[in-house]
Amino acid sequence: MTDLELGFQHALQNQKLIHGVLKRIHIFVTRSDYDDYFQEATILYAQAYVKYCQNEDDLSKFNRYVFQKLKWRLTDMLRQEKRYHDIHSLEEFDFQRVPEELILADLEFVNIAELSEMEKIILQEHFIEEQSLVILAERYNHTSRGLRYCRNRLLQKLRHMSVR
Repeated sequence: MTDLELGFQHALQNQKLIHGVLKRIHIFVTRSDYDDYFQEATILYAQAYVKYCQNEDDLSKFNRYVFQKLKWRLTDMLRQEKRYHDIHSLEEFDFQRVPEELILADLEFVNIAELSEMEKIILQEHFIEEQSLVILAERYNHTSRGLRYCRNRLLQKLRHMSVR
């Protein structure tokens, strides 16, 4: 029998410890991928057992060692999964995008002719497309402070136009 098989047998005898690790890092049975994490933890347990037996003779401290090792490794896996989903998930904005006709209908009170070029840019790119003023300042070679003043003037004009 190989060391890894012995590690898997030891892991199967200590399933309660593995379930405890999963519970500690908030992976509960109700998750759809619980079995995947349990299987991964079992494999990690077996590998840790082999490595521990090669370096240590005293198995009395193994449970504490493997509990901590599993907790750290599974936490790393959760972080990697979260990072992956943060990068590869579809943006909510794509599904909730308001049709342009509705935006223009809501902005009927705006007299575009009264706005300066920079105010038009701020209205479109800052308020509608939700880009930060810092990014717009870099793009249009202005200071962010200057764009804040321009934004405040635009807001005053829009308030005045909406009252008419």
